[in-house]
Amino acid sequence: MNVLVTGASGNGGQAVCRALLQAGHKVRMADVIPSAATDLRTAEFVRCDTRTVSDVRQAVKGMDGVIHLAAWHCAHQPPVSDDTIFAVNVDGTYNVLEACRQEGIRSIVYASSMAYGWGSVYSVSKVIGEDLCRSYHEMTGASIAMLRYHEFIPRPYLEFGSRLLRNGVDRRDIASATVMSLAAADRQAFKLFRTIVHTDHGMPEQVKNHFAQLGREWCEQQVPGASALIDKYEIALPAQVEQHDMTEARNFLGWQPRIGFVDFLKDLKRRDELGLDVTGLIVPSELPQDL
Repeated sequence: MNVLVTGASGNGGQAVCRALLQAGHKVRMADVIPSAATDLRTAEFVRCDTRTVSDVRQAVKGMDGVIHLAAWHCAHQPPVSDDTIFAVNVDGTYNVLEACRQEGIRSIVYASSMAYGWGSVYSVSKVIGEDLCRSYHEMTGASIAMLRYHEFIPRPYLEFGSRLLRNGVDRRDIASATVMSLAAADRQAFKLFRTIVHTDHGMPEQVKNHFAQLGREWCEQQVPGASALIDKYEIALPAQVEQHDMTEARNFLGWQPRIGFVDFLKDLKRRDELGLDVTGLIVPSELPQDL
């Protein structure tokens, strides 16, 4: 497919474009600045501010499918104003969907969020974004996947590992879910589809619900030496683990997450045995031993 990715130079956008290229798609990256990643230079780049109608129309032209990731959120550093968040996330989404309508595009993936709700301007922007997707589907019959991503903001390595037990997800799982959603939309596996994109640690309900008491022993069973690593690196364990039922994603998309806390512990153990300093690592990193 010829696929447009908006917000393509962001953390998630780069991972999605990389996965699309590996799957054999032709990728057009749309953002306000190009990605610096050398392995993405084979993809076409177009400068696009989604608030500008002419930018969006030009970016969408000639595409078979669109993955709309471009958005601002409250956790950006430095922070942006609520006005900017609303304009990019709401006006930008409308502009992208309207351009898709005019171009006749029938396979779309929309980046929603687990922050969906009414607690902030960002949260409300995702409510409106999903409503716009529903409206576009009703008007055109297009297949649209609305993916409620958990957090994948770049973070220090050890913090990333701890966050996987809460509301964190590896960006490669974000990418694979997104690409599989586009493929499912293209084959019309659904009309309007929504799912959570999060990690799955594969732990029993009892362990998940009482992780402060049972989690350390469970981790040790999965990765011998894990308990000592948790102590050595002062990894904070939550009272409960956030783990969702993603049966629908498996059934409709053929997707399930690959990277959980056990994978992090295995990677940490390897780095520790090699004597590597993990305190300065950021996930995602460019190290050969990257997760």
